[in-house]
Amino acid sequence: MTQHQTSFLRVVSLWASALLAAGCGAQQLTPANALPAAAITSDAKGGAYAYTCQSESSHIDCLVYQGSTPVRTLTKGLKKPLGVAAGKDGLFYVADQSAKDIFVYSAGGAKLVATLSDAGNAPVDVAVYNDEVAASNKNTLTFFAKGASKPTLTLKDATALQGSGAAFDSAGNCYWSFTTKSGASVDEFKGCKGKPVNLKIAPGTPYGIAFDGNGNLYYTSYNGSDRGIYACSGVKSCALTFTKLQFIDPQYLNFSSNFADVWIDDTGDYQCYCTGLYGIDVKTGKEVAKILDGLSFFSPPSGVAAGPGPL
Repeated sequence: MTQHQTSFLRVVSLWASALLAAGCGAQQLTPANALPAAAITSDAKGGAYAYTCQSESSHIDCLVYQGSTPVRTLTKGLKKPLGVAAGKDGLFYVADQSAKDIFVYSAGGAKLVATLSDAGNAPVDVAVYNDEVAASNKNTLTFFAKGASKPTLTLKDATALQGSGAAFDSAGNCYWSFTTKSGASVDEFKGCKGKPVNLKIAPGTPYGIAFDGNGNLYYTSYNGSDRGIYACSGVKSCALTFTKLQFIDPQYLNFSSNFADVWIDDTGDYQCYCTGLYGIDVKTGKEVAKILDGLSFFSPPSGVAAGPGPL
């Protein structure tokens, strides 16, 4: 199951879970630390923010946090916000599937500063690198050059059934994760153009994808015994990481702007009260941040990003 399912399926999942033995997943096995400001601070001038959105029928909004406290709720113009990203310049990006646009806000979501038209595509995730933008859609990955308000290029893979994640590596190449008839795949587009190179990423079922500052791919997997967070050496030799932590239904992930922490949103289940955003120190593998306020199994987070304040 992925976040892309309907509210009806989420309720069905709840009743199915009720038949299982009780357990609290990530809430039981992860440290219950409060969120220290230092965990996400990458800009001493303006502090830092954590972002997510909600796209269930009762909650269609994006939430902005400082520390573990929500400081702003965005609703105007949002129809089905899903994946999010934050730039090193402090800008906050939202991929809105139903609006078919990417909304760009100033740091902390204080002001809508741009709207990128996705050329009729329905974006589910967004990534940003040096003012370039990539959006994952159902059947395509769209690329926006710096300053473009419409896609500069539309990148495709004939085997894709449903796009999920978008990412840039440290060299500015584009990456796209998507489901296929046989599972899930990750493509690389050199220079964000041309034909895809399928990376044959395994194990697990790649969904959310992100790169650290050294060009190593991280991805979430939501499938059965393979669920969790995976780290690769470059784009090879991928293995489960942060093994002392347990996630119920990890979806998207993104690094803080200084790459010290990686953030994951977990939709959880009705038993664990663990639906939320989690920050993990990359070097130690320890949970250093946890945000649960305003989130629940019935209004789960969609996307996660941590970004600096005004620069």
